[in-house]
This record gives sequence, C-alpha cells and structure tokens, in this order.
Amino acid sequence: MTSLDLPARQPKPLAGLNPLRLRELWLGMDSNGRVLQWAQSRTGIAVLHAAFLLFMALLPVVRTKHLAIIAVALVLSALLPGRRALVLAGMGTLYFLLRPFKSEDHYQYFGEIWREASVLTGSAQAGMVLCGAAFLALVLLLIENQRRRHVPVLAERPVLSLFLVGVALTAVTLLVPRGHALFTLAWLAVAYVSATFFFIGYILMGVRQKPALSNATFLGYVRPFWAESIVPIKGPGYLSKFEAHDADAMARTRLKGLKLVVWAVILFWGGDLVFREIVHARLGLPHFEPLIRSVAAGEAHSVALNWLVVAVHFLEKVLIVGASVHAFVAVIRMAGFAIPRGMVRPLASRTISEYWGRYLFYFKELLSDFFFFPTFQRCFKKHPRLRIAFATFMAAFVGNILFDVISQAPGFGLDGWAATIDNFQSYTVYAGALTLGIIWSQLYQTQPRPEDGFVRYQVAPRVLVLGFFGLLQIFDDSSGIVSFSDRFTFFVSLFGVN
Repeated sequence: MTSLDLPARQPKPLAGLNPLRLRELWLGMDSNGRVLQWAQSRTGIAVLHAAFLLFMALLPVVRTKHLAIIAVALVLSALLPGRRALVLAGMGTLYFLLRPFKSEDHYQYFGEIWREASVLTGSAQAGMVLCGAAFLALVLLLIENQRRRHVPVLAERPVLSLFLVGVALTAVTLLVPRGHALFTLAWLAVAYVSATFFFIGYILMGVRQKPALSNATFLGYVRPFWAESIVPIKGPGYLSKFEAHDADAMARTRLKGLKLVVWAVILFWGGDLVFREIVHARLGLPHFEPLIRSVAAGEAHSVALNWLVVAVHFLEKVLIVGASVHAFVAVIRMAGFAIPRGMVRPLASRTISEYWGRYLFYFKELLSDFFFFPTFQRCFKKHPRLRIAFATFMAAFVGNILFDVISQAPGFGLDGWAATIDNFQSYTVYAGALTLGIIWSQLYQTQPRPEDGFVRYQVAPRVLVLGFFGLLQIFDDSSGIVSFSDRFTFFVSLFGVN
C-alpha cells in the first residue's frame, strides 16, 4: 500500500468562536492559572467588580438602593483587603439601620407613628436609625450573655427565649389599643424582632463556635448587606468556613461570583422572554392567579388549559426564584466567601426529598438547623424511622408555618388576629402535603437506578416529583390575596370536578 502525504489540516478562521468551546472556557476560568493571575491584578479586580455590578443592575429583583449598598461594600472591601471583615460588618450594620423591616407596609406605619410620637426629629429615616441602634444594643447584650452566661436560662435556650419574647410582645399588640404608647413600643419591637429573628438565632448559636468572632462582626450579620429577604444564608460561623484567605482564593471566589450573576441574568431574562413575551403576551396563555379566580368564579376552562397553566407557572417560578437566589449568593462570593449555590438543578431531581434540598437549599438548611436537628437529637432515639419522621414534621410543617407566622407577626397588631391567621389556610395545606411527601420520600421512596431503564430512571421519577411540586404550588401562599376556597376549587378542577 502506498502512503500518501496529505496536506496538514488548516484550522478554520472561526474555530475560536465555537460556542461550546467558549462555554467551556467561561465555566473553567476560575481554574485557569492565567485568568487567576489577571484577576489578582488591579485592572482585573476593577474589571471584575465593574462587570459584576453591571450584571446585578440588569436584574429587577435587586432594588436600586440595595445595589448601591452592595456596590459600596464590595468596592471598599476590595480597596481595603486588610480591613475586609470590618468593612463587611460595618456595611451590614448600616444596611440594617437603613432597611430593618420586611414589608413596605411596616416602613409606612413606622413613618406614621414616628411623626406622631417623635420629640427628637421628625425624620422617619433618622428615627429608624435611632430605633435600630437601640435594638442593636439589645442584641449586643444577648451576645454578651451567650459568652458570659449572666442569665443561664437565656444562654441555654437563646432561640426559644427570643421566640417567647416575640410571642409576648405580639400578644401586647393584640390586647392593647392601637393608639396607646405601649402598643407603639411593642409593635416596634415586634417589627424589628420578626425581620431579624433567624439572623439573630444564627448569631446566638454561633457565639461559642471556634474560631471566636468579634461582637462587631456578629452585629454586621443582624442583617448582612447582601440580605434581600428574611431568610439568612446560614450564619457567620458557616460563612467563615468558606472565606478566601489569600489572593489566589479571593480571585477564584470572585470569578465564581461573576459566573453566577451572569447565569442569574440569563435565567431571569430568558424566562422573561419565553414566558412573559411569548407564552403570555403572544400566545395568550392566562396567568396563574387570575386563572384561579376565573375558575373559582365559575368560568369554563378546559382541564388541559388548567394543567398547562400550572406547568408553565411552575417553570416560570423556578427560573425567577433561581435568578434571585443566584444573584445574592453571587454577592456573597464577591465578598470573599465561596459558599455553595442556593439552588442546584431542581428540575433534575428524582425524589421529593432531593428536590426539597435542591430548590431552596438555604431555606431547607434554616428549617434543619432550627427545627429538624434539635428535634432529631432529643426525640425517639430508640425508634429510627419515627425519629426521622417526627423531626421532618417539626421542620417541614411546624417550622415552615412558624417561619411565615414570625415574619408576619407585625400584621397581628395592624390587621388583627383573625385576618392574619386566615391568610395561612392555604399555606397550612401546603406545609402539610409537603411534610407527608418528604416523609414518604425519606422512608419509602426508592432511589431510581440507571439499570432500571431510561423511562423508569430518567423520565418517570422526574414527572412524579415535578408533578407533586407543581400541584403543591397551588397552595404555596400565605398572603391571603387569593382565598383558600378559590385555590381548592381550582385544584379539584384539574381532575374534572366542577
């Protein structure tokens, strides 16, 4: 056989623009030595921060004023690397003083009572700073009590003690007339405690952990500058485990943060294009809650349409929530903490408990830390299955409902007991069904295996899991905007019951 000298194959001019290759380079840039070196330079640090803040600005889930706080905190921590811990704590404290509450209604009511009662200044914002400073002083006393155990009862059960104080203050807002000075003081305390309860809980649980953190650091976590919701992304002790301690680790962590915020932008605007612009605007598919009201009012809709709206809303919600979670985890990474993502491919879940852990990881961790593990350590030690089931019940049902009740505690004084509790009818059903699903998954659901075949491994388990959570979302609401009866009517309509 005669060998042939074939000409060497020339690379195509656009080979470097191969999308798959570019994606590979982008995803692997935090492991690329040259990129890491560049990211440690002054130019690299400046470009990374500018790009990060630009992408954050593209996300409507981030308020403009909050973005300004985030920008100042990240820039100062980059300019003062030796004082980074102090900068982050200081910006967290400032953020808490300026934005201490959960709801805009609470800010509005604070403005009303401050204008009526203030003798120092008529500015509601200045009053908020004064009240916030007084509240931080009380938190500091709790921290010192955890260190020194001056009041043993509070030191041994800090979270339970804080909860009982909150219950007592909420009771005062229900029993005392609204115009009374005692009501005003109690309501202010409830508003501050309810918005920071789990942040303070993590702080108090972490006071005795090693390495010991300063009081200034702890106060910066009463409402850290990245917190958009009242769900803490764990506590300061947890974050310290992921802290970057050298220039190389800091560069890698910042690159991970940039990648995550870009992914958040893609998720948000990709979902907006597909669902809002195409599915709803062009194709005319009804929105979820208006359809619920329409069905409850007796308007005729096909069962297929109702199911389609449920599926679309479920996917839309996963994308929007995912974008929001990724954005604020990205902020923490830019601050120098390489923490895990808050949502990891939930649609790939094959069991109910797996989805629960993948969807909102840090909320699941909160329920585990405050409810599951304390129960698991104390109850039914000789009965393993009952032990797991009861601990899951305390977390997924009791803890889930208590989280929302605590967050809405100021509403008891403003709207009354009956009106506030009535809002939880749907959410109670949601939490109950979720709890049963997780317990069944933990104790009885078999983990699919590749040898089960494509349908039984790749398709059927995911259809079951996503269908379960898709139906569950019908009742996932504690606002009371759509009544429980309307939601139940819509739910049974999915099965042809009018």
